[in-house]
Amino acid sequence: MLDVSSAIVRMLGTRVYIDTNIFIYVLNNTPVWAAPSLALLEACATRQIEGITGDVTLAELLVKPLQANDAAAVAAVRDLLLHDGAISVVSHDRAAFELAAHHRARHGLKMVDALQLATAQGAGASWLVSNDRQFPKLTDIECINLAG
Repeated sequence: MLDVSSAIVRMLGTRVYIDTNIFIYVLNNTPVWAAPSLALLEACATRQIEGITGDVTLAELLVKPLQANDAAAVAAVRDLLLHDGAISVVSHDRAAFELAAHHRARHGLKMVDALQLATAQGAGASWLVSNDRQFPKLTDIECINLAG
């Protein structure tokens, strides 16, 4: 498992793109993954790192609460991403979609993962934190996952 404290030290002062699964672990209090994910989000809240994510994360996080007609969970997701201020939500522009197509073609990523990676790159993130192992090694962004 990734030593999140050491990773945060390496990320200090940088822009970090946070994949959807990190938020899911916190919102669902997922055993094993919630604590390191929360530590990452707390580093964003205290401005040790600049946390960003994409609009698609909002859409992904709202699905289950909307299916369950859980207004409190919908509000919690919206608060976390739109009102809390710890994480900036960036839009996916046309350049991100074109780069995502390149990543799908070259690295075989799923569309949503390719879009997350392309958006992170377009937003100038130095890091992408996920728990997905399929992200490629690239020179302009370091993709790390919680599993190590």
